[in-house]
Amino acid sequence: MNTSILVDAGLTEAEAAAYIFLVENSPIAPPRLAELIDESRTNTYKLLESLEELGLAQKDESEKKIKYWAKNPNALLQRVVEEKEAAELKAKKLQSTLPSLVNDFLKHNEQPGVRFFQGKEGIKQIYEDTLKSKKDVYLIRSDADRKMMSLDFYINHSKNRAEAGINTTILTNVSSKSWSDETDNKFNICRVNIPESSYKAPVEINIYDNKVGLISFGEEAIGMIIESSQIAQSMKELFELAKIGALS
Repeated sequence: MNTSILVDAGLTEAEAAAYIFLVENSPIAPPRLAELIDESRTNTYKLLESLEELGLAQKDESEKKIKYWAKNPNALLQRVVEEKEAAELKAKKLQSTLPSLVNDFLKHNEQPGVRFFQGKEGIKQIYEDTLKSKKDVYLIRSDADRKMMSLDFYINHSKNRAEAGINTTILTNVSSKSWSDETDNKFNICRVNIPESSYKAPVEINIYDNKVGLISFGEEAIGMIIESSQIAQSMKELFELAKIGALS
């Protein structure tokens, strides 16, 4: 039996050596095993207890002297599978709570932070973050947005922004019958139309508070929030330059 295979499966060198001798000499008393593996009796008992927890050894107390039997190494695979499932569960829990952990970190630290998002649900989190900030939004719209999100979603989002007291300035080359001066006023929107050919990238840019939210409406939507006062200020200034150019 190869020691390295057992070590790769998660055993220590000492546990692997003890298990191999146990396989070859079961049943065996701990003092005799200690002699074979050149370990102290105390360490040998600890190794046997560890192997027992791993499901690789079984204690036999039917006689006066305690002996140990080796158990099938299939238990190793089961343990690896269980550890993998546990790790995946921890990763999912961390993924769901990481944005709030990052927010808490950034409240007390000045370093810029970048958060990445994937898929439709991830994109919704970016929009949700613009609402939580309760700060005015400067938006460069892409005509690819409704390929990913529905018109109802954007109407709802605009309503929520207005209810949060957020003013929104939009640079857009998209015309829509669903929007009018009346709906813009209702949702606190200042809309600035730009030439249709002036912005073709399937990327929406949201500038708000000290953040920049980028949303790419590709086949698999991705996005990010960059939290940096300097970058947000730079993007606001560029937004104003683009707005002036569109109005001139």
